[in-house]
This record gives sequence, C-alpha cells and structure tokens, in this order.
Amino acid sequence: MLVTAFVNAAGTGAFMSGSVLYFSLHLHIAGDTLALTLSACALITLITTVPISAFLERFDLKSTIIFLHIFRGVTYSAYLLIDSVPAFIAVTLVATIADRLSNPASQALLAAVLPSDRRVEIMAWRYSLQNAGVGLGAVAVAVSISLNPTFGYPLIMALNGISFFAAAILMVPVDTTGTPAAMKRRNVFAGEWPNPRYLTFVGLSVLFLLSDALLTVAVPLQVSDREDVIAGLVGLAFLTNTLIKVVLQPRISRNIATTGAAVRAMVQAGFLLAAGTALIGVSCLFSSWRLGTGMILGVCVMTLGETRFLAASWWISVELAPVDKRPRFLAVYSLSATAERTVGPLIASFVVIHFGVAGWAAAAMLFILCAAVVPAFRFVDRTPSEMSASSLR
Repeated sequence: MLVTAFVNAAGTGAFMSGSVLYFSLHLHIAGDTLALTLSACALITLITTVPISAFLERFDLKSTIIFLHIFRGVTYSAYLLIDSVPAFIAVTLVATIADRLSNPASQALLAAVLPSDRRVEIMAWRYSLQNAGVGLGAVAVAVSISLNPTFGYPLIMALNGISFFAAAILMVPVDTTGTPAAMKRRNVFAGEWPNPRYLTFVGLSVLFLLSDALLTVAVPLQVSDREDVIAGLVGLAFLTNTLIKVVLQPRISRNIATTGAAVRAMVQAGFLLAAGTALIGVSCLFSSWRLGTGMILGVCVMTLGETRFLAASWWISVELAPVDKRPRFLAVYSLSATAERTVGPLIASFVVIHFGVAGWAAAAMLFILCAAVVPAFRFVDRTPSEMSASSLR
C-alpha cells in the first residue's frame, strides 16, 4: 500500500506541475475559465463528497479504492482527447470529485488493516512517500518539457493516467481480511452521522490547517513586497518545508498510539505553529540576511507544527468514527482541507499580509487559542462495543 501511494503521488506530481501549462498552451483554455472551473469544482465537492462516500459504503473498501483508481486513470487520460471548453469542465469536475473520495476511502482501509499502535506511524510513511512521489513527478515533467515541449506536455497526462492504473494493479494482492463488511441495506444514508463533537474537531482542524495558506500564500506575498529580499528565498522556504515533511514526518508521528497522546500532540502543534508564525512576523522588521534567516527558521518551526498536527489528526479522525461508518466520517473530516483551501488564501492575503506584523501576530494568537481549547474537548466518544472491536484489531 505504501508503494501504491508513492506511484500514485508520482503521477499526481506530474499533473500538478504541468497541467496548467498543458491546459493553457495545448487546450487553449483561457486563464479566467481555468480558474473559475477549478474554484467551481472545489465548491461542488463540498456538497457531493459526503453523500457519495455514504453510497460507496455499499461496497467493500478495497473494491472501492481499486474502482476509484481505474476511474481516475480513465478520467485523467481523457484530457488527451478533449478539444472543447465544455468537455474540459466536465472532465475536471468528475476528476475532482473522484480525487476527493479517494483519500477518505484509503484512510479508512489503512485504519482497518493496520494495527492501531502502528497506524499513525505507517500513515506518516505514506505521507512522506507521497511528498517524495510528488517531487519525482515534478522532476519528470521538468525534464520532459525541457527536452521536447510538444511531446512533454501530453506525456504529463499520460503519466498521471498510467500511475492510477498501476496503483489499481498494486492494490489487488492487499489482504483485507477482517475489514468491515459492506452495507447491504437499501438506505445507505441511514445510521450514524458525525455528532457535534466530531464536527467540532473538523472545525478546529480548519483553523490548524490555515498554516498551509500562511506557508504557500502569505510567505511568498510577504517576500514579494520586499526589495531587500534574498534571491531564491521563497524556493528555499518551500524546499525546507518539503524536506522536513519527507524526512521527519514518520519520526514525529511514531509516539502517537493513544487518544491522549494525539491530544497532547495537537496542543504542541498549536504552540509550534504560533512560534513559527511569530518568528516570520518578527523577521519582517529586519532586512537582508536577518529577514531571510528569520523566515527560514519560522518556516521550519511551522512545518514541525504542521507535521505534529497531521499525525494527531490521523489518529483522532479515525478513533472518533464508528468502525463501519469510517468512510462517511472521514469524508466529513476531509472537508476541513477543502474549507481551508477555500478561505485560507483569502485570510493569508487580505488579513495577514494587509496588516503586516500585526497580521502575523494575530495568526500566532489564533494558533495559541487553538492549542488552549483542545484539552476542553473529550475526543473520545465511542461505545464500549466499538472500543472493544478497536482493541481486538
């Protein structure tokens, strides 16, 4: 399953790196049309992901994931054949919905087949391999386009499609003995849905995940406003962020095997994110190498907070979900990332950057507040039978 994640991520990395250029240069999709299509598709997934995840509970997790891999392989390969804006919009919408369904299903399967005391650690390895795969895909795109642009851009779509077909094949021998049985009742929307405590965790996660917008939007904007910036600072910041995630995520996640440890990790993540944000804000008061040093240190500390939160969220989002309803619960949790991608860039640009140092200070206070309120919630809401089933696994 780890190899599957790596192969899948390599194709995704190729697509992420070169798809916009392919759409604009080869399909001649206008920039405004492209942006509106991506935004509209993201908005639609907020509405469709959870109901479709509930429907997919009629099938076992392994079959669902294999189907999604094959479906995405066909869908992304279809970009090679489309020649009109309506077809581009239709393919993008279908591909986006399938992408959003894949991660909750994969996480639910991992939770079902892995021993609970190693679940977070192995998910961390999966996350690291995914980041490494994305980097490999990006390198493949850069090389192919530099050698032959006419051939290189279509190759991006082909590589992505092939990666999904390969992932489907790799999933076939995975042993899923003991995973929850598929739902057979006619009304798949009946039964338990996320309660207020789970929804509170989802909402709190949106605030923690704002760190991504600060790193990917606020930091580049902050640097672009400075004439005394060190050349290549943004690239160095992104490289630092990626290396920490690839190298340290498994180690940082290793000791999270209980809900108490996950809650403590969330508190630590909040304070690390606050410290990193404060470092970046303070560095804005200086210039030249002091600005660059402060920025890089802040990015390092924030990335450590990010990795710590991700590890905690992998545990809590699963433990709060009933065993046989995990796909729908994890689909609801996945909306936290979608919501952050919707509001995060706006907060980063119109709040943090607009108010300068005061904006960074406000962001730091928000993370401190998040860390402070985490212990107030009892993130264990399972029936005795469910707890027994979890311990038996």
